[in-house]
Amino acid sequence: MDIIKAVQYYTNRIITDTSSMKVLLLDRETTPIISLVSTQTHLLSKEVYLVDRIENRQRDAMRHLKCVCFVRPTDASLQALRDELRSPKYGDYY
Repeated sequence: MDIIKAVQYYTNRIITDTSSMKVLLLDRETTPIISLVSTQTHLLSKEVYLVDRIENRQRDAMRHLKCVCFVRPTDASLQALRDELRSPKYGDYY
């Protein structure tokens, strides 16, 4: 199986399993992966209206949006995810 197609399939699954408007929250390792396998137009067609980094502490709260987190299980990413869930900026997390 082609690795690019496999990652595209997985990415499609994680963003289409959640209906309605959403944010895609990435870390420093998953950002280039998404950039490689998807376009902004494709993400927008799947109702992903914002792509941001979990390390970005300047994000505005948007409780009307759902959030799909796609992060690697590194210590830094997991700590950032814990911090995010302690002080949620979005309505639901997946």
